[in-house]
Amino acid sequence: MNSKTKDIGFTLIEVLISLTLLTIVLGAVYSSFFSVQRAIERFDDVSLKYHEARTTLDIMRREIEGAILDKDSEKGKAEFTIKDRDIFGKSTSVLNLTAFSFRGNNPNTISYFVKENEGQIHLLKTESPSHMLLKEYSVEAVEGIEGFTVETLFNNKWVRTWDTADTDKLPDIVRVSIEFDDNGKTVKLTEYARPKIGKQL
Repeated sequence: MNSKTKDIGFTLIEVLISLTLLTIVLGAVYSSFFSVQRAIERFDDVSLKYHEARTTLDIMRREIEGAILDKDSEKGKAEFTIKDRDIFGKSTSVLNLTAFSFRGNNPNTISYFVKENEGQIHLLKTESPSHMLLKEYSVEAVEGIEGFTVETLFNNKWVRTWDTADTDKLPDIVRVSIEFDDNGKTVKLTEYARPKIGKQL
């Protein structure tokens, strides 16, 4: 009985087609992997920015609520000032206050301001004991923001300037906002605080 034996294997064309399909699949997987990785990195960056902004706003709220005013001291010793600034066409503020912060039991001189670095603006904070000659410390609160504004309600209008040397009192309510970019969309987080009116050293 005769039997035909068939050669088992792949032709050159079949091998080339398989290699082409494998290359396409691997390319798609490779592209998808790095797209997902970049998306995760962007998500982590934005999540960190949200966390930094919320934490900073919460600390500022507590410090503003703990603000004090010493009417009998020399000017500048215990103050609360809000100044309006413009950097790269972006609205920014400078906040200086004397307050009991979470760093110890003594009143501290605290400043929040924006600084430009390589085309980006960053929110910085300095703090030092108000009645002791100790070195102040500086920390970068939030990197790469779009805006930082501090406002107070005066005559039913939100204004961006205040000076206790002129008003002789703390503001009734303060609104603080931090703006930053979330993948092409500007996000604005806001916190409100009421200083302890009439609190003196």
